[in-house]
Amino acid sequence: MISTVRGRVPFLAMNRTVNPALQMILRSPAHRLASGRFALITYTGRRSGREYTIPVLYRDKGDEVTIAVGWPDRKVWWRNLTGEGGPVRLVVRGEELRGRAVATREAGRDALVRVWVEPRS
Repeated sequence: MISTVRGRVPFLAMNRTVNPALQMILRSPAHRLASGRFALITYTGRRSGREYTIPVLYRDKGDEVTIAVGWPDRKVWWRNLTGEGGPVRLVVRGEELRGRAVATREAGRDALVRVWVEPRS
């Protein structure tokens, strides 16, 4: 049990300190400090129906944005987008995008979330 708690401590610390600070930066005019690698994703929880927004590492491929989910066994957010996926909003380089995301995972690999974005203005 102690090893389980120790394993969660870095994630809890990040979720409560680093993530809110990164969200604030990515929504501000200073977003250029982090928006080359980080984006915000807003998704809806399947059970709760609540919207959640978290920072993620991303790769922008034009009409598709990909998000690799490291340590997928410790993270649960991406599971809301498995199967048929669901609608999401992204903030990428200060621009809000909308799209449909689908999460997949192959055995022994990181999870991958693919977001097909609507045409940009």
